[in-house]
Amino acid sequence: MQHLPRRLISIPALFILTPLCLILYVPLLVLCFLFSLHPGLRTLPQAWSFVCAYLIFECLGVLRLFWVWLRYSNSEQWIYRNRLIQIWWATGLLRVGAILFRLTFSVSGKEAIPGNSAILLIRHASLGDTVLPLEFFSEPRNNEGVRYVIKKELRISPSLDIAAHRLNTVFVDRSGSNTQAELERIAEIASTAPADESLMIYPEGTRVTASKRAHLEAKYPDLRPQLARWPDLLPPRLGGISAMLTNNPGKDIVFMAHVGFEGLADLKELLSGRSRGGCVKIHFWRVPFEQIPQNLASELEEFIFAQWDVMQATVQKLRHSDPL
Repeated sequence: MQHLPRRLISIPALFILTPLCLILYVPLLVLCFLFSLHPGLRTLPQAWSFVCAYLIFECLGVLRLFWVWLRYSNSEQWIYRNRLIQIWWATGLLRVGAILFRLTFSVSGKEAIPGNSAILLIRHASLGDTVLPLEFFSEPRNNEGVRYVIKKELRISPSLDIAAHRLNTVFVDRSGSNTQAELERIAEIASTAPADESLMIYPEGTRVTASKRAHLEAKYPDLRPQLARWPDLLPPRLGGISAMLTNNPGKDIVFMAHVGFEGLADLKELLSGRSRGGCVKIHFWRVPFEQIPQNLASELEEFIFAQWDVMQATVQKLRHSDPL
């Protein structure tokens, strides 16, 4: 019931806004094409088309989730059916975006994808990389479930909000106002994760941008050595990672580096068209459970920082390498 007030606003708003946008789609698309003559708005038509596609996916997602609630709420298939909708929504939006912005994808390190379920630690460069684990890790693993740790602002999306709460997602408040309770919840989803579900957390806690790096450098001078050490990343926040690894029931760690989504994180870059026709390059590597330090209190920082060195080197390598 705690989610009801939010959904009483977000769901009606969605079903009012979507038909309105579809009615206005063609005339506004014509205007978008006219405005796209400006160098800074080259991909405005694609952006408008993606907004409409997103709203359609949201409406269909809510309807499908409602049907699953009616049909499977007391069934053994409850989790599986919600998981399928989550994967359908995420991979569908990614593919629509790839078509509209002419993106291609290149994946290396595929040998790290099979095997035991894992804790995924992923570089965070764009809202778009939220769906990458489902497309390139979960789906190849026969639609394996992934328990996410993501920011609470994403609950504005009704279908994501509903499905994620059904699938043991932790929504965190990045202001730090409820940190202890959130760490306890992260520990809970880690310790209770079955063998056929993986977990996912962004070590950086937020998307990396030049302005965020500058803000951290100015506000926290003690982070300057770390910022210099990882020029393409943000320093990892160890609280959530520690809660997850300390309560790890035996899962490996899979790291996911990627480049090519940076231009889609910034509205100005997105509309300029500089990212259109680009290639998103992804690389996986796996650390078996046996190689994860067991005395985490003293060795966690050294272990994560060493892997973050690998992440930095991998990002640089991907940026300067040809797609596979």
